[in-house]
Amino acid sequence: MYRRFTVLTVLLGALSPAVELRAQPPADAPDSVAVAQNLTDSEPSPLLSEPKDPEALFDAVVLMLDLDRPKLALQYMKQLLDQDPKDATILKMRDKHGPAVFLELSNDKRLQPESITLLDRMNEAFRQYAADPTRMDRLVDNLSGTPQEREVAIIQLRSTGKVAIPRMLTRVASSKDTNQRDAMVYAMTRMGTQIIPPLLGALEAPDEAVQTAAIDTLGWLGSLDTVPWLWYSAFGADQQPGVRQAARQALARILRDDVKRAGDISSFGAASQLQKIATTHFRLEFAWKMNDDGKTTELWSWDAQKNALSAWNVAPETASLIVGSRFAHQALTLAPERQEVQSLYLSLRLAFDAHLAGWDAALPTGPGTAHDLALLSGPEVALRALQYSLQNPNPAAALATLQVLGQIGNRSQLRDQSGQASPIIQAMSYPNFRVQFAAASTVLQLDPDNSFRGASRIVSILTRALNDSGERQGLAIDSNQDRAASMAGLLSEMGMGPLQATTGQDGFKIAADRSDIELIVIHAAVVKWGLGQTITNLRADARTSGIPIVVYGPESVEPAVARLAEQYPMIGFALNGETSFKQGVRLFLSRLSTPPVSERQRAARASAAGFWFAHIAGGRRTETFNIDSAEQALFDAVNDPGVGENAVIALGAIATATSQERLQEIAVSEARDEALRETAALQLAFHMQRYGILLSESRVQEVQLAWQSAPAGPLKTALAAVVGSLKPTSQRITELLQSLPAPAIPTAGE
Repeated sequence: MYRRFTVLTVLLGALSPAVELRAQPPADAPDSVAVAQNLTDSEPSPLLSEPKDPEALFDAVVLMLDLDRPKLALQYMKQLLDQDPKDATILKMRDKHGPAVFLELSNDKRLQPESITLLDRMNEAFRQYAADPTRMDRLVDNLSGTPQEREVAIIQLRSTGKVAIPRMLTRVASSKDTNQRDAMVYAMTRMGTQIIPPLLGALEAPDEAVQTAAIDTLGWLGSLDTVPWLWYSAFGADQQPGVRQAARQALARILRDDVKRAGDISSFGAASQLQKIATTHFRLEFAWKMNDDGKTTELWSWDAQKNALSAWNVAPETASLIVGSRFAHQALTLAPERQEVQSLYLSLRLAFDAHLAGWDAALPTGPGTAHDLALLSGPEVALRALQYSLQNPNPAAALATLQVLGQIGNRSQLRDQSGQASPIIQAMSYPNFRVQFAAASTVLQLDPDNSFRGASRIVSILTRALNDSGERQGLAIDSNQDRAASMAGLLSEMGMGPLQATTGQDGFKIAADRSDIELIVIHAAVVKWGLGQTITNLRADARTSGIPIVVYGPESVEPAVARLAEQYPMIGFALNGETSFKQGVRLFLSRLSTPPVSERQRAARASAAGFWFAHIAGGRRTETFNIDSAEQALFDAVNDPGVGENAVIALGAIATATSQERLQEIAVSEARDEALRETAALQLAFHMQRYGILLSESRVQEVQLAWQSAPAGPLKTALAAVVGSLKPTSQRITELLQSLPAPAIPTAGE
């Protein structure tokens, strides 16, 4: 309000007497969308004289926004940017109106993108000003001056914020004066918790003086959130004695409120705490403070190239994988024999490499990569890492680990372990189709020679990959039909094809019969079956065990859902209501989802599925993997150039009359590609030899006519194999033999 009053006081004198000020727009005023669309229209200014210099123009921008005149606000803002004001001028505008007004302007969509440009200019100008070494050195020097100079310096440093910390720590490192060092630590404690992020980044500094100054300040600030960052500094064997002592004293201040109790601080449980917070980052559940763009967070660390403390704006996932890897490495150093920590660290590093490469790129390989490290660590370590990635859902780590197991795993790893399915088999029910397909591919690479629990999932996963349209399906189960329809509608708004059921039993049948459902939402009061029985059955069936489930209802049922979540994996809760339901579902799915599959990736996956079907059809693998259920999908896929030939080969291994008929249909169709017809004819001949002639008389005649009309070449030869498999009569055999031309006497040179 103070800023508004100041602006109005300064500029009201310039307003025309004819201007009418209104707190609310008139009843017939256009809505905000219409205003935004017409923002480029000309509009008379209420100012008696037009502003000329940048400061006056910015005053006018603020006033016009107060008067709800967005057209003029945008007009003056454009004039301001056209003048390309100097940083010093922008800082004067900031000092006069405060930094919040720049953010307010940038959030007004009617003034974008110019308002965003102005905010960026202000932020950069202030960053340059705040971090200016000359200014910083003057303030640091004043910390050793008179009490008044010291207090003014502290106030200015607090206003400058965390960007002041790198220069202050540089001065700490170069200072030999203990009093000056203590004065700077005191000043930093007066700057408040806003400076914690750069202090945490300073723990990575190679200089002991920088580390101890940062640790001392963290101890005085007393935030419990910083405790995990201090454990390794306090007990790491490779830490300098001064660093260890400072960290133990800081922990004593925070945990015991008494630095004299530093001797009470022990390393017991330190590795477990580090593992716990590393797992939180691995699960991408850490609540990072977001930047104004809503997409990135600020991560402070030591820049080895610049040998300086620096900040990076990165995605929260990037920050968590970096920080989580750091904590996991520290836990591994403190507890090197703990297999669970080994699994966590390897999973984090694989996830980080996969994250940097991107979802559309292969996992980096070669010396120094997590992939090659996993290969060297052996199949059992990789299997434990996969188990960890499934228990603490991280699809990127699960995919990367499955790739490693496909190279170094063995058949024995498909067996049940301690009464539970192998992690590789469990991965085929993971709530992400990318992971499911990778798990199925890994199983096929291990080439099992006997059936096993979960073998049926292989075929259903490959089948879905053949005809996956990329559309996600969501199922709403609610005994109240109107509410079920409403929830299905919300799923549709969230990008899922909506399905609905009014009983738990019907919902189970729908989920079990389809292979494309990626989320089930169930009302807590569902009937026939009740909530507990519905979830039990969904989790007990291999076809539905990996589908995420969100239970929705009033807040009173959340404890009961929490108990179900402890018993079964991938159970979440959302409150009733459109907004709360969407928020609950999105938060729950954020840890499990991956970016949408591109058309190129989907085509590559379908091609791989076709290859695996052909692989199964070869040899006697159909005894382990019954592919009969995929017949229709395989026939539908024969027109896909990347899949067709392999699909035909797989059809040849399905012992049904319809499969033989489909091979015949492809072989005789002149509209199809000749190479595909040749493959179909060869498979048809093989099919008839193995399973007998299952074609009708009319279809047999079509084959004979196709053979007769085919031009000389590979196709005619393949069709001849089919005709031969039809077991011609003795008379027909004689006719065929007699049609063979008599041997010709070779001419010279032949």
